[in-house]
Amino acid sequence: MDANAPGISMDAEFALHAAAFAIRELDREDLEEAFLDMLHQKTMDKQMFLNILKEHGIDAEINFNYSTASQIS
Repeated sequence: MDANAPGISMDAEFALHAAAFAIRELDREDLEEAFLDMLHQKTMDKQMFLNILKEHGIDAEINFNYSTASQIS
């Protein structure tokens, strides 16, 4: 491991290296699926956070628009 990574703990650096090794073994389709799963989880976490804010009288909302690859390019 590179001990020259500024501002990052040894545990975080180790986790990054472990993730890099795991990612190298995935094909493009697996990477895309994992990325979408991660985005979905982050979205759900953020929505839960905003719902808690709303319970305390703070109004917030997230709207998502999904596009296909052909619509983006």
